[in-house]
Amino acid sequence: MAAGEGKRVRAGGALLAEFKQLGALPSAHKRGYQLEVLLEQLFRRAHFQVDRNASVAKPRQTDLVARYGDTWYLIEAKWHNEPADINVFDSVRSRMERAASSAVIGVIISVNGFTDSAVEDLRVRRDRGPILLFGEEELTQVLSTPRSLVNLLQAKREELITHGRVHLAAAPKPRRRRRPATGLPGTEVRLLGLDLQPLPYVTSGGGFGEFVFVPELPDVDWAFGSGSGVSLDVPVRPHNEDGIVELLYGLDSMGWTTTEPQWNIQQSSANWHGTGAREFVEALRAWKNREDTLKSAHHTEQVTYFDTCQGGGFYTLTASIASHRSRAVYDCRLSFQLPGVPVDLQPIQHLFEQFDAATFSYFRPLNSPAVVRHHPGQKAPLETVGYVVSHSELDLPDCDGASEEWVTGLVVRNPRRGENRRSASDEWPGRVAESELLICALRSHHQLHEPKETYHLCSWEYACTSDALALRPVADW
Repeated sequence: MAAGEGKRVRAGGALLAEFKQLGALPSAHKRGYQLEVLLEQLFRRAHFQVDRNASVAKPRQTDLVARYGDTWYLIEAKWHNEPADINVFDSVRSRMERAASSAVIGVIISVNGFTDSAVEDLRVRRDRGPILLFGEEELTQVLSTPRSLVNLLQAKREELITHGRVHLAAAPKPRRRRRPATGLPGTEVRLLGLDLQPLPYVTSGGGFGEFVFVPELPDVDWAFGSGSGVSLDVPVRPHNEDGIVELLYGLDSMGWTTTEPQWNIQQSSANWHGTGAREFVEALRAWKNREDTLKSAHHTEQVTYFDTCQGGGFYTLTASIASHRSRAVYDCRLSFQLPGVPVDLQPIQHLFEQFDAATFSYFRPLNSPAVVRHHPGQKAPLETVGYVVSHSELDLPDCDGASEEWVTGLVVRNPRRGENRRSASDEWPGRVAESELLICALRSHHQLHEPKETYHLCSWEYACTSDALALRPVADW
């Protein structure tokens, strides 16, 4: 954990500890006043501009007014002995109507919750201006991690305006239907064994390492003008396997899923390599079938997913998933490498909002070449165990729209398996040392029915995101 991150965690912990102490105060009036003071600290630490007892709704008094960007929040805090009722809501609405700006959003924070009739009234009368609710559970959440406040406010607002639902942690959440894999784009390439039979994925001996083989590797430093590429790390919080599928659907809806993403699912003694978003979901959900082929399995499996971005660059998705029917996700991160900071940040901002990503993430310039390349002095021969095949439409007279299959990649035995991390001069990535197989891009394609007698490893290149390695071995004949 970085030093700055540790300071934010400690600061949030202090706010939460202070909140718990307030519960011992016998006077509801004193608790309410101290809660206002605490909320002022919370909003300031979440980088809001805050005024207490502001005159925005004069002559009525307002507990707090906070601004984030161009959005104003009129905040009312309650810690009575009973839930906040419709009278509290009407009071906040009245203050919102008196405010000079129409961009004011009401926020009611009630430690003892809200009456059902008041919540229903808010849902029905949301056209009079959005009012967002925080109960004790959500207040505890943002006090422990103040940086999550901005995203939670945005999620509550979208839930109310778009879906007509009041977002409260204590309220039952609508169950999302399980997304079918068929809703995602399928791959346009095929994986074949030596017998030319199709494979759902390539099964390889190996271990953990968070790497993936890729057929193409964008170089984000290769751009007009001087400078270097940038990285962006986005922690996301899918609770389980279905949450990762939901994330893929979100990326696809934003145009960030191609027909040829590459992926690797890793267990302690085996790896499964494949291509295609749809195929990834199918393999992910068939975890028990994959696990049953192993003599012993770790309690967690790791996934690494790679895809390219429109306009240049790429991203990796890494996650650790329980090898259990809960399929809980312990950690998940999107890591981007881009040619520079986009002028239009809205797609990335949308991603942050939709998937409750951390608010304080930054573009960071790469301080070393984005892609490392190596050409060995001797061309190592390869033992082929499979093919990566693509279709090509023939545009020739009398072909009648026929297509041919071309070998664009090879599945080969790893000639460097078992080697320890090499010296910097050799530049072979050590985390691939345990992999039994490599999936190589083929520099000179050939038709499937014309296999070559020998292939050799002629070069490789790789790039590292914060969590993953994208490796492109290149073979030729």
